[in-house]
Amino acid sequence: MIPAPMYRPDPKVLAVDDVGANLKLMEAVLVDMRCELVRAESGREALQQLEKHEFALMLLDVQMPDMDGYEVARRAREDAPRRDLPILFLTAEDRDDRSVLRGYGSGAVDFLYKPIQRDVLRGKVRVFLELYRSRREVADARDALQRSNIELLELAASKALLAEQSERAKLELMQAYQDLKTTQAQLVQAAKMASLGELVAGVAHEINNPLAFSISHLSTVQRSLSIVVAHPAFPKELEPDWQRSQERLRAVEAGLERIRALVVKLQAFSRFDEGACEAVNVSDCVDSVITILQHRFQGRIRIQTRFREPKVISCDPSLINQGVMNLVNNAIDAIPGLGTISIATGAEGEDYVIRIQDSGRGIPSAIRERIFEPFFTTKSVGEGTGLGLSITYSIVRRHGGTLDVRACPQGGTEAILRIPMADRRS
Repeated sequence: MIPAPMYRPDPKVLAVDDVGANLKLMEAVLVDMRCELVRAESGREALQQLEKHEFALMLLDVQMPDMDGYEVARRAREDAPRRDLPILFLTAEDRDDRSVLRGYGSGAVDFLYKPIQRDVLRGKVRVFLELYRSRREVADARDALQRSNIELLELAASKALLAEQSERAKLELMQAYQDLKTTQAQLVQAAKMASLGELVAGVAHEINNPLAFSISHLSTVQRSLSIVVAHPAFPKELEPDWQRSQERLRAVEAGLERIRALVVKLQAFSRFDEGACEAVNVSDCVDSVITILQHRFQGRIRIQTRFREPKVISCDPSLINQGVMNLVNNAIDAIPGLGTISIATGAEGEDYVIRIQDSGRGIPSAIRERIFEPFFTTKSVGEGTGLGLSITYSIVRRHGGTLDVRACPQGGTEAILRIPMADRRS
């Protein structure tokens, strides 16, 4: 019998801010989160607390005298036991690329901008508390597995039946341990996708207001110019200039419409209704993924799309977005130079099928059976987690469908995602 895991106290969260009122506010917001909030009013005090305790998360103010948040994060990361400590930066600075890059470079997993919204702070902290508890469960399972192995090996020497039972228990525990590791990794991936969605939604919202203003006033300018040119006193010799101004205004209008279409795609990608099925336009999902990954094509990869009926299916849009993004990302990684990615969608029998085909280097037959295993990757260290296909496979299974990856006769790889149009999910 495997001993029960030892009792562990609530996880600790380190809050670092040189303003005491901010610390009290965070303590009030997190009071019922089943965690112990440890306060530090300076960077040096924060480093001292890190020496004394193990923390699930550090909420770190960026602007502090003596030692700012970036320096605190850098020093914390120098110590191996704290290298994986999640750090959420809290800042009142305007969001800009330089500060964001500096923050992520010093070890941040995300940014929260002051004034901090209560629900956003609680949501972020909840994710990392769950991750920490998951890691503790993994550690307990590993310790229990080690203790069980010792006991079972001693008994196996005297009784063959117990040896068989020990092997079965060992396999079950190893599977449970692997499941816990996979769950933890998927939680990290979900947190990253949520952060990306929040960023995309914020950008789309910020663009929308000035865009609507510009389109409205462009229409006003066009109407006013039409009235001016129709006036009897309008000089005929100015008509060529007026024609050129009309051409420029039409070009401006076309540019604004392209921006509006881009905003619609960004908003389609950033929906967070995970777990809720609804009518989804798959072509919009694919277009939004292509828009998000545009920077990765670098002018070297041509994208071909073919959307067949039906245009709309019932599914979870956030999960389908993530699954398609994972497959397109893999296709991009598989093409070392110039190449093509083809995306085709439509009904085949009772299934809705999404086919993503690339002209890349393909998957060796020797490893094809392992590609859906969590953490299995052929990429170099730091270039991939081995979770993309595993997570996509889980998403498809959740919708009652299948995912097949096969070699193309002309070279490259084709991923075939099938979702039943009639709900067959368990």
